Amino acid sequence: MQLNMSASRIICRSRSIRYHSSKIQSPQNHRHRIHLLFGANTDVGKSIISTGLVCAAANASSISSSVNYIKPLQCGGSDESFVLSQQHTSTKNANDINCKTLFRWETPASPHLVSRWENQPVSDNEVLSSLQSTLRDIENDDNNDFTNNNNDKDMKSITTIIETAGGVLSPSSSSPLNESSTKNHWGWSTQADLYSSLHIPVIFVGDGRLGGISVTITSLESLWSRGYQVDAVVFIESASNEGHDRTNDIDGEGSGDDIQFGKGNAEALREYIRMQKQLHNPKVSICNLDDDKSIICLPSLPPMPQPLDDWYESNQDEFQKLHHLLSQRWTRYIA
Repeated sequence: MQLNMSASRIICRSRSIRYHSSKIQSPQNHRHRIHLLFGANTDVGKSIISTGLVCAAANASSISSSVNYIKPLQCGGSDESFVLSQQHTSTKNANDINCKTLFRWETPASPHLVSRWENQPVSDNEVLSSLQSTLRDIENDDNNDFTNNNNDKDMKSITTIIETAGGVLSPSSSSPLNESSTKNHWGWSTQADLYSSLHIPVIFVGDGRLGGISVTITSLESLWSRGYQVDAVVFIESASNEGHDRTNDIDGEGSGDDIQFGKGNAEALREYIRMQKQLHNPKVSICNLDDDKSIICLPSLPPMPQPLDDWYESNQDEFQKLHHLLSQRWTRYIA
């Protein structure tokens, strides 16, 4: 299956932003496995994790399967191209990895700004309509024999990863059609608000750097408060000496280069969730992030411009375990 690179823009009235309860809700009108991938911030490795997951899904089955990557909003560069660049080196089976970017701007900046600068407004409803249409096309593709059978068993052979832009509360694209628009400014929504009505479960990429636990917990709290179910959190270890201030070495011995911030942040998150559950925090009470399988930390990336082939190869088992965990948890939403 080859997804069309272009996306028609459907002009429609902007939706209102609604906050949801903490009850788990099923993804709207879709039966194949779909996950939204959010990040604690920019440059935490969302595309790195997306690529590992789509390759793991392609490798997971010896039978024909459809694996799809969708980037709704792209500002400068091409995350889609990065995902495709790893397909031949990271996948063993002949399963398709299909990629699609819905809306694209040339300037590498926030979507709410570049949509104004390049005079290409895209409303919330345009994004959601295009995304829903793409997901329906994936399930109804006549080239896929398993979709023609139209049963739940065959739908399990389809996987879609949707990668958001920036951080959880980073702006979406702006448009005069959004309800938050004024006479002087095109309105916009945060990434978390934009997709909340779809009730799609989340893979979250935390910040593995020094100080990253704060933005990680803040972002997760923002997702939980909007009704998102977060199924897994992945940290990528920062370089051992990244962000370390040598002037803080009180005794003057050692540089602290052996500190592994990502693993420390992962453990801190586990402790935070356990404490919040003990306090009966309603947002955290239904989350499944209190075990080692759901919160993982991957090794640091090789320095640029070294390719990532060896890194993906050495972490293939971790991505496979994560793929199987997400597949098992997906069954709860369609039961």
